[in-house]
Amino acid sequence: MKRVKISVVIPTMNRWNTLKETLESYVSADVLPAQIVIVDQTKEEQLRDKIKASVDLLRDRVDATYSYQTIPSSTKARNTGLSLCKNDIVVFSDDDITVQPDTLRNVADIMKNQQIAMIAGINSRSGFSNSKLGYLFGKKSFAKRNIGHVTNAMYGRFPQQKVKGMVDTEWAMGFFFVIRKSLADRWNIRWDENLTSYAYAEDLDFSFSYYKQAKSEHLACILDDRVVVEHRVSDEWRIPSRKHTIMIVINREYLSYKHKMGLKSRIMTRWSNFGDILFRIIKKSGGVKDMIDAQLICDKHRNDLKNGKINLEWYK
Repeated sequence: MKRVKISVVIPTMNRWNTLKETLESYVSADVLPAQIVIVDQTKEEQLRDKIKASVDLLRDRVDATYSYQTIPSSTKARNTGLSLCKNDIVVFSDDDITVQPDTLRNVADIMKNQQIAMIAGINSRSGFSNSKLGYLFGKKSFAKRNIGHVTNAMYGRFPQQKVKGMVDTEWAMGFFFVIRKSLADRWNIRWDENLTSYAYAEDLDFSFSYYKQAKSEHLACILDDRVVVEHRVSDEWRIPSRKHTIMIVINREYLSYKHKMGLKSRIMTRWSNFGDILFRIIKKSGGVKDMIDAQLICDKHRNDLKNGKINLEWYK
């Protein structure tokens, strides 16, 4: 089967079953990637051995690279994976997706255009929210509603309608997106390892940084309806609800400073948090105290966040 000069980076942790399905979809597609890099963070030795065995089974079809790290961190894993890539076109992939048979073939065709710097993948399971409250509370931008965009409140949003053809985007979601390693190297862009564990915003941070550099050189970052995957969103391992809430609030605040978004952004991050509190009260969904605690942590450690510091103890 034909191979295309693409390296696929897949961090994994404790999810052997979903990883197997993901790997099978890659090697059953119309074309094969030249390389698949697995960065494993699984603690349990027996489960880790199963993951290694799954990677070994790939080696007669693709260049399969296995790396193990003891620290559970998606950002560190993706940096490790990127350093091991042998091809310029790199796909960052979650371990719980299914690529369509033509996805990689379409990626290779699109990236022949040297003016395209990044492709954000489209999730076949995604729907669209018609709520106007997202505009009110800064979770999506009305002016940019037809493209992928990053809001002043530091939320990443895809177009508020079905993507048809090629559409601009300012960011990409970590379940599947494509970059050029040569550009990331030249621009010195790497995943921010201050964003540890598996936390909201690491993919927004990397892809938004990459987009801004691409824009400065008049290169395109796009969504394309030919680049589709199914994001199965595994429940085998998920961050506890309170920790997840606190991560979202703190990390967005951190990125507002990092990306020099200005005072308007700081106001909108707080305003959007207030909107979440109201929503949780109205829906009686719980977690109101978690939201308030998270905002108080941001207020207490604002100087640290402003200076690029995050302490893992704040997430507890």
